[in-house]
Amino acid sequence: MASQLLEQQEKLRRAVDEWRTGSHDLLRDLAGDPFSIPSFAPTTTDPIRLFVCPIEHSQLSTILRSDNVSLSKFVSVFSYDCIEISNLSNSASKRLFRQLQLFGHRSSPQEVLLEGEPQKAFGESLSLFIELYETTIRMAELLGNLLQQLNSVYSIGDKNVRPLNSIKNLMLRTAFEALGEGLAVFLVLDEIIKQNEHIKNYLSSFSRMLSKVKLEIDTFDITVEDIDLLDQVVVHFEKLLEVNFFKWLVYKESSWLGIMQQVKGNKKFIDGCFSCIHDGLVDILLRLDTWKELPVDRLKILQHMALFIFSTHVSDVIPEKKLVKMLLDMLHLSPLLYIRGKRIMLVDVLKEQSPSSLSSWLFLREAIRDRNLMINNYLKRLNDIHSRDWQTIKDTLSCWVASFHSTVHPVAELLSEGWLRIHQKKTIQGLVVASRLQLLIQSILDLHALLEVPIKREKLKSLCHMIISLKVLEQTFQTKGSDMIKSLPHTINIIQADLEQIILPSKDMLQIEVDKRSQINQLGFFSSLTRRKETDTRLTDSLSLVHMLLQMLQGGGSHKRQLIFLNILDVLQSIGYLNIDFTRVRKLTSKLWTLVGFQAISSAVVDSSFLYWRREMMGSLFSMVYVEVGRFSWLQYLIDAFSDGLKLLKLGQVGKHTLEAYQNEIEYGVKNEIIIPLCRDIENDLRLHVHSTYFKGSVVVNPTKTGVRNLAWYLAIKPLHLSFKFIDISSHVENYLNSAFYNHSTMPTYDRKIYLEMQLLAELKYGLMLDDVYFVGNSMVHDIGINETVQDLCAFTKNYTYNIIKQVFIDKIPKGKNRKNLRLIGVEDITHSVSIHGLQVIYKASDSIQKFLEQMFTNLSQLLKNKCRTDSSNDYILKNNKEIVSRLPFLKQDHEASFLEPLNVIMSQIGNALGLVRILLAGSSRHICNISRPTLDMSFEESYQKLGLADEILEAGRVMDKAIAEKYEPVARMESFSDFINRFVKEHPFGTEDHAKDLSQIVPSIIVNLVSAQVRYKDNLLLDHDSENTLYMHDSLFMGVAFALKVSAQESSFDDLNWFGSARKSLEERISSLELTGSSKAQDTNSRVGSSLARWKLWSQTSPIPLEIQKGLDECIKYQKEIELVEYVLNAARAFIS
Repeated sequence: MASQLLEQQEKLRRAVDEWRTGSHDLLRDLAGDPFSIPSFAPTTTDPIRLFVCPIEHSQLSTILRSDNVSLSKFVSVFSYDCIEISNLSNSASKRLFRQLQLFGHRSSPQEVLLEGEPQKAFGESLSLFIELYETTIRMAELLGNLLQQLNSVYSIGDKNVRPLNSIKNLMLRTAFEALGEGLAVFLVLDEIIKQNEHIKNYLSSFSRMLSKVKLEIDTFDITVEDIDLLDQVVVHFEKLLEVNFFKWLVYKESSWLGIMQQVKGNKKFIDGCFSCIHDGLVDILLRLDTWKELPVDRLKILQHMALFIFSTHVSDVIPEKKLVKMLLDMLHLSPLLYIRGKRIMLVDVLKEQSPSSLSSWLFLREAIRDRNLMINNYLKRLNDIHSRDWQTIKDTLSCWVASFHSTVHPVAELLSEGWLRIHQKKTIQGLVVASRLQLLIQSILDLHALLEVPIKREKLKSLCHMIISLKVLEQTFQTKGSDMIKSLPHTINIIQADLEQIILPSKDMLQIEVDKRSQINQLGFFSSLTRRKETDTRLTDSLSLVHMLLQMLQGGGSHKRQLIFLNILDVLQSIGYLNIDFTRVRKLTSKLWTLVGFQAISSAVVDSSFLYWRREMMGSLFSMVYVEVGRFSWLQYLIDAFSDGLKLLKLGQVGKHTLEAYQNEIEYGVKNEIIIPLCRDIENDLRLHVHSTYFKGSVVVNPTKTGVRNLAWYLAIKPLHLSFKFIDISSHVENYLNSAFYNHSTMPTYDRKIYLEMQLLAELKYGLMLDDVYFVGNSMVHDIGINETVQDLCAFTKNYTYNIIKQVFIDKIPKGKNRKNLRLIGVEDITHSVSIHGLQVIYKASDSIQKFLEQMFTNLSQLLKNKCRTDSSNDYILKNNKEIVSRLPFLKQDHEASFLEPLNVIMSQIGNALGLVRILLAGSSRHICNISRPTLDMSFEESYQKLGLADEILEAGRVMDKAIAEKYEPVARMESFSDFINRFVKEHPFGTEDHAKDLSQIVPSIIVNLVSAQVRYKDNLLLDHDSENTLYMHDSLFMGVAFALKVSAQESSFDDLNWFGSARKSLEERISSLELTGSSKAQDTNSRVGSSLARWKLWSQTSPIPLEIQKGLDECIKYQKEIELVEYVLNAARAFIS
């Protein structure tokens, strides 16, 4: 066993190396769409799949070592045929059957084929038909050899022939079952070809094309040997399809003609065949439709049916009544079977494959007559079984899953015999439950469709539950698969030990008897030489067979050793010398067979690919799962069940379009029956909540009638895993709500608050991360564009005011006009505009704004120059800062309006231009972040060269690299806001002019003028006087002032003034002085009032501070607050510009 494990480990290492060396091909496939599926995708996405099964590499002669040569040869002959037939049958079942079922299959039966497509399809599947040709020829040879051996054994009349002279009653059950297994392969092939008409049609088209090719062989690039091989395969299949595979084997196969003539006259062979059928059906029918039914029992029914049909061809003798009754019971209990998902009607098989001479046979006529009645009764019985056993199946499944998980222990506890026996029992029980579930689901769905009987909703719910249970079993097997594999050698040893305990007492008994016979021979006591000779032969042969049985139990329990064991057991039972419990031995052998092949059996019994043929029910099942919240966790299992159909299509090697059509069908079913209803329900739930708050009584909900569903449970589920992609339900719901909120809130503006609350409720209740609700009123796309703005910057800077903190431009309302809405331009609008027009617009706008700023500084320079040259009152503007501060609260600006007003306009325009640059760069940066993708270490051209792709793909890579470079060229040229400021300061000569050197002295006058205007405007508002101008934030003015100070290099000069500190100190001193003066006057007034009562009345009627002093105090406080606000805005502007 250790050497076998080392050999398996070495094979695994080689497989990993081969997979790693194939990385070049994998990368070449991934050069396209990483989410697409290749045309010929593997059956599993895992690079390595661990499949464990004991394998015997020794030759048959090496395994069967015995001193009894004649007996060893006898067992070897039958064992070889049985082993080869079993291997060939398994290979056909795994590879041929599914591909033949799906040959020519398309997504739609109405799809029209183009000229030449049938020939092309047959040519692409030529390897399949060559394999089918080789399989049928090889199977015919093996069956012919086995039939010849059985005929020889059952026809020998000489009792002195070894080892038949020791056999009392010949019963080679294993050999007959192998014969039936091989014959069943031909029956299944006939049924597949009968159901798939594409095979005959495509073969006929290909044959006609091949005839034309043979006439013009020089024109085509093909050798004579290849065309001869193709012609041989095509002619062979045409002959087969003239009748069918089974009848060709019986009547047309040349190697069988002589054997069939010999077998027809061999009554012993026919009796042995009938006896095997009867005994086999007795065992199976007792287990059928019970919890003891094994997964292979239904297949064995077909094998016994094939053996029976063959016996009718080789014999004209009508079987005994007990066998006929057994066959009738079998047809009533199981009138149809399912092989690899396809239905096989046993009555139809019996009718088509039986010889025409038996058409008048009463049994056959009754079976054909009652065919439909049998099917209807079978459906009724299945429904009864479903109603009766469904609750038991659920309870059994729940207990099994819990107990199966609990029986899995670490490897250190595997040596416990008690745990191993429990593990054996639970494994077989799980396989039986899965097989039973699969049979019920498949049979009920198929028969309802066949008989056109509608399925009631309650039954459909239970069928859905069965499908989910089947996938739960599959997940359990997969989860605990590694632990089952670890325990497999120990489990095999336990069963082999049980078999040894049954056989070893017989060995000891035979050995004692042989020793006793030896002693008698030595003493010379001879009673009857002939009788003694027979007894000695049977005794020695039985002892040799027992030794062989024990020898077979010493290996790893491979199927090869088990078949040899069963053949030895048949010969031992035929001798009839030992009184062994052969029934128990066969049961243990059957258990060993099941456990050894548990991976293959579990994969077969949990496979739900048959749902592909009933995919029209997908929408109903998805909808049923969605309606009930408690069953929503079933959704992933249900998707997995229907996704098994993709495995079926891949195994069948159907076309890419057929595979994609079914993938789209699954995805459409999930989205249409799950996601879209969920999105609508969540949207309606949000609306009902919000509307019930705003409109009392408009929404009436009665939970007792409508029920209550927590839709958040649907969003808590993990992303759904389809075999070709993932579907995140939360993401789909978020996209739907984002789209719905955008569509419903774009045009109407009256319900913005409702949609904002719906968005907030979606985040709080469902945990959804939604985008901000988009309002068209704030959109630059509908109001103004970047190109129009840049073309007339002068008008833009005059008509808008800039908010430095929010980064938004606010439209100024002209005099005499009233508006309910203000036009806003923000970073989001710039981002949206850039996404439409591209980044090149931003680059051009930056150049235009720079030219505009140069013009504005030229105007500023000219204004300062004119003021210095013509205005004699210039001394007042530039006088000492302390004097200005001392007069600050009562400063009047009328005589300076002619100079300060145009100066403020220029500074505001400069600030607006800088604000425009700032939001343009911010919007472009946000757009770049939105479209950014992970950067590659190399270009497309370099990566394609390393992958070794064709020149056409390299050229496409160059085009892609060029397009990306052109697209992101403006990004490379884009500069930051600070770079823009620094470049402008270096290039502009404003700071070197003489009249601009005292700009820092003018700034306090600008501030005082603005503060006074603001205080007067707010006073007028409090007095309900109409104001000529609208009150705006003057961020753009101070943005321009900060930039002018930076360009003129007078920032430090302005800081040296410490104007804001002096202003604060002056105002605080003035406020303290007014408060002190007011307090002293109030005390003088109180002292002149006599009594306390009079003072109280005076205090209650008037303020303790005189009115003139209070007005001055209030005015100082207003100036103090305004100056603090100006200081904050100016510092922020300087911080952004620095």
